[in-house]
Amino acid sequence: MLQSVTDVGAGILGTMSVLIPADDSEPSSDVGDKVEMARVPRHVWAYAQDQTDLVDAARDIRRYLQELAERASIRIHTIESRAKSLTSYQEKSGKIGADGRPKYVDPAMQIHDCVAARVIVFTMLARNDLADLISSHADVIERQNPGDLKHNGYDSEHLVIAALNKRDERDRYPALARYFDKYRGLEIQIRSVAGHAWAEYEHDVRYKSGAYQELTADGRSQIDQWFVEAGGMRHYMDELFGKIEAHLIAVDGESGSHLTSLDLADSLAPIPAIEDEDVAESDSRELDTESMRGLIRARFPEHEIGDEQATATLVAHLERLGVSTVGELETALANVEEGQVARLMDYPTETAGARRLDDELLATYQDRYVETSADEERQQFLRLRLRRVRGKFAIYSVDDGGGSSKVMTAASAVREIARIVASAEGVQAAIIADAVARTRSELLPSAKPQLVRTVQGPIYVATNFTRKQAEDIMSRLVQRVQVKPVRVYRAGDLLFDSSDAAAEADSP
Repeated sequence: MLQSVTDVGAGILGTMSVLIPADDSEPSSDVGDKVEMARVPRHVWAYAQDQTDLVDAARDIRRYLQELAERASIRIHTIESRAKSLTSYQEKSGKIGADGRPKYVDPAMQIHDCVAARVIVFTMLARNDLADLISSHADVIERQNPGDLKHNGYDSEHLVIAALNKRDERDRYPALARYFDKYRGLEIQIRSVAGHAWAEYEHDVRYKSGAYQELTADGRSQIDQWFVEAGGMRHYMDELFGKIEAHLIAVDGESGSHLTSLDLADSLAPIPAIEDEDVAESDSRELDTESMRGLIRARFPEHEIGDEQATATLVAHLERLGVSTVGELETALANVEEGQVARLMDYPTETAGARRLDDELLATYQDRYVETSADEERQQFLRLRLRRVRGKFAIYSVDDGGGSSKVMTAASAVREIARIVASAEGVQAAIIADAVARTRSELLPSAKPQLVRTVQGPIYVATNFTRKQAEDIMSRLVQRVQVKPVRVYRAGDLLFDSSDAAAEADSP
């Protein structure tokens, strides 16, 4: 069991008062009240002197792992970290090998758990993702799963890192940098919740239980076999948790409809960028760091904006996407319902507005946003976060008799149905107060109206609907179609059918 960093080093001051480094001098027996001082190896004395730095390093590795997980939107159950106690270090460093020689010639370089951390995540996918992140950001000198050799049900990723690779991360975590200057390795264990439950109970029964040790060989063998069988059930539980997670990712959180009936290529399509020929009428201010911070402040008034580097990164990323004004950015975000992306990301802690906007842009542009990132590291984090928003917005399709359209967002579906109605029944048939109008001025600027061209003439359609509002508008528009069948699907399930509306109108 890992100790909390607040418990580490208990009793050390009392121990240190009777320690002197081993050197060529004789141990003194005339110190203060004549208490004889014990001779200890120099490396143990050095370890005692490093206790404060070790505890600080344990705190740093916990914060560092938390940061990696949050940047990738990997949900964490718990993170524990600890510095090995002086007593434990002294015992381990003094071990003798089978050949009668000291097991550790250079303990600081050979003992890799002087500081250790354990991360418990919910799924095997999350465990593998976090292990891969650590491997790409740190100097990993060992990565293994001991369960692959034991075949007894144990399943946990064990990594030993020797340094952080990035200069800015070493600067942000100075205690870790100091630790790696003196100690060769730091051990990190990553387990799923199911794997952790198995490991904790197995450790408690087989290693801490006196009753187990008192059993006959046959009795211990029976319990060992049951643990193997429990390991199989643990593996099945991990698989089920993975399926649950995958199902949640592919589900529309409001309706609960699964996307399996949609074509896979369509379900992975990004939200289409809005092409507004009248964008010049919107906010034409240049998108720079200052205007970006103002937009973030207005969009997320209850949250800190974030540092200037984060906002500068967003500006540069949007420039690569061809978004150079505040109005263009607001137009691109018109499909994102307020707070929806935050709910999907399920932020574990207070999160700055710059990160929240980054995720909203990821939800908007999806794969294109990942691919246009400036560097591989940012791409890695964005790709992991994309899982949480992919398919959550583009879940509607419209069939006007010529086959279903590509999947689209709720706002895009409203525009498409309005276009069909106006083209088939005339512009007046598509007009809905505060939603669809002949001119832009008939709608409030806050509605962020978009131009839609039809064969009967242009119309303007609001875009700032909630999903519920959008579906209400879809329903009303579909009921106005008389000359052709129009069907609207949500996540592959039929939502509205103009034939039903016509049948209701004809019924007595």
